[in-house]
Amino acid sequence: MNQESIIDNMRLKVETKLPKVSEYLFFASFFIYIITQYLGGTMFTVDGTVSFLLLTISSILAFIKIIIFDNESNLYKLTIVLLLIILFAAGKNSFDYNFYYYAFLIFAAKNIEFRKILKYYIIVLVGGIIVTAIFALIHVIPAIVITRSNSSALRLALGSVYPSDLAARIFHLMVGYAVLKKFKLTLPEYLSIIAITVTTYIVTDTKLDLILMILLIICLSFYKYIVILMSMIKPYIFNLLILGFIAINILLAYFYNPKISILNKLNSALTGRLDLANRGFNDYNVTLYGQYVYQNGWGGIHKKIIDYFYIDSSLVRVLLMQGLIVYIILICLMLRDMKIFVKNKQFSLAIALFFIIASSAIDQHLIEITFNFVFLASFANIDYFKDDRLS
Repeated sequence: MNQESIIDNMRLKVETKLPKVSEYLFFASFFIYIITQYLGGTMFTVDGTVSFLLLTISSILAFIKIIIFDNESNLYKLTIVLLLIILFAAGKNSFDYNFYYYAFLIFAAKNIEFRKILKYYIIVLVGGIIVTAIFALIHVIPAIVITRSNSSALRLALGSVYPSDLAARIFHLMVGYAVLKKFKLTLPEYLSIIAITVTTYIVTDTKLDLILMILLIICLSFYKYIVILMSMIKPYIFNLLILGFIAINILLAYFYNPKISILNKLNSALTGRLDLANRGFNDYNVTLYGQYVYQNGWGGIHKKIIDYFYIDSSLVRVLLMQGLIVYIILICLMLRDMKIFVKNKQFSLAIALFFIIASSAIDQHLIEITFNFVFLASFANIDYFKDDRLS
């Protein structure tokens, strides 16, 4: 009896007694990982050893689901293992294992209903934000209140490590909810989205996320017409747009020069992101296998930082830290997903991917599961999200 037969027999025996074991394994892994990573982005104190243990348990559960309970070829499973090894190596070099751990759930989500994944994603994170905000307001954890250097307006993090992190998380949740509803919101839901946008801006004073939220509201308002337009365009055009957007972001950062007026104004509009990314290229540049990039940020601190340096743009950050090989894998995943979403008329997912890539130009959360949910749709069952407005 070969190895494949042994695994098949094991799977059949377990599934006979527990038909939904595959789904149970995935969601157990999912909940452990998403809660652990969420807490790491708040002012709650979580022991590093405990976090590592929980992430390891999550990965083991996902891996068992992939190897034993996914009825796929050995070649498919070997490819996954090789990809995980590459991601682990990049994580080891950069001291950032986010994409490595995320990959377990991306592959483990195969054949799981993405609608259910997204629903639980929203419930867990909305609940987490509410609990965190309450604990911050009653001073169980630090609330983090800061101001900009040129403004007296208060910026609140409400228990997150930084106000812009809170704004980014709320924006991604808004996108997730729009996708869950397939961009068909009732009037109360629509008004709630507007109210959340206004409240988030008042609390966090984060202008770039405000722009993204306004664009999302516009898409919600004109979704019917956007879908008609998207249905007329070939999938490869959308992939060219993604590649072009990524290339522009990298080139602007790489060739940034404060003496060029238009670049200086753009850098100012992006609150210094071009300058910081350019410093990253100058000090570290790109490697094949990833590297540690020392950064000194504001997140979670209570005193002035000297020699501030933090690369907010994921499109530059992932390239410098994870290396060229992992960056190519990441881009291939994006292009694959976009092609599938557009080809299968799952336009809500396609728009969500566009928004998350756009957000990645200004935030560092592209490979963090508690922000970017779209990669979980890569191998999941997404039949529900086929748009029926063109039928």
